[in-house]
Amino acid sequence: MCKIYPLHALLTCIALLSIAALASDQGNFSGEGKSTAHVYVFNRDDDRLSVSLFIDSSLVDSKEVSSENEAEFGTYQLDEGEHRFTITWWDEDTRKSYESSVTAAVKYDTPVMLYTEKNDEPEKFYLTVLVRNENDKDLDLCLYIDDKFERCTNAKKNAMTEAGKIKLESGMHNLSVRWKDPDTEIEYRRIRRVDLSRDDAVVIYAPKGVEIKKESSRSGDLKAAQEKSSQSSQSSIKKETDNNVSSNKSGNSSENTAPKTGEVSALRRTKQTVERDAEGQNITTNDHMYIYVLIIALAVYLLFRS
Repeated sequence: MCKIYPLHALLTCIALLSIAALASDQGNFSGEGKSTAHVYVFNRDDDRLSVSLFIDSSLVDSKEVSSENEAEFGTYQLDEGEHRFTITWWDEDTRKSYESSVTAAVKYDTPVMLYTEKNDEPEKFYLTVLVRNENDKDLDLCLYIDDKFERCTNAKKNAMTEAGKIKLESGMHNLSVRWKDPDTEIEYRRIRRVDLSRDDAVVIYAPKGVEIKKESSRSGDLKAAQEKSSQSSQSSIKKETDNNVSSNKSGNSSENTAPKTGEVSALRRTKQTVERDAEGQNITTNDHMYIYVLIIALAVYLLFRS
């Protein structure tokens, strides 16, 4: 490139070549083909927020941003083209997290502005829960709001009791009162659904439970009576058996002693006893005969029928 020149011309040529090389190195260092994005966040909410910045789904920074103020998050070197910028934050008023996104075409120096949303604290109202206890005894009942335990209280018998006064956000809420009947040990629950838009009161009824103890007592009395009757019947049968055995023993004794003593009355009683036994045996024999005749007749009928 350089020809043979005098000394000062040679030095000039060397200096030019050095400047060109330095310029080339600076161009490579600055990131040739890159563009710059300047990101700003404006907080519209009435509270100071902790905001996180994501570029193309990658977290790059987090900062505190005051209410109604703008904050510069930073300057970021990006490839030329479209990029997605997202901010996320947590709102203490609503107890929720939020996000806001924007897609920007980055070329050279590009400013990117993002905004947080304003979320006011939900309006709240007082809800008074009353319980009408229709039982003849006091009840220990518990109050639940949206399936979350609130408190327990003692509801007087046949009276109205305040179960609780709770401050709730406006909107739909599920109320439930739960208790256990002290007599039956049965658990009860009454549910009400309330759309709260102002200070309001709601009444929940606790109906009288089923008294199964009395029914159990009646069943026990009936069972005891049946057992007593059964025992009485068994006692009567045993007594009658003992009498018969005693009578038989007496008869046998009389029969054995009659020839020796010559007592006519004892012999007569023994004779009557023997006659009664014989009569009973005859009746039993006749019954057996009737059964045999019926069996034979049935066999003959079946034989001719086949």
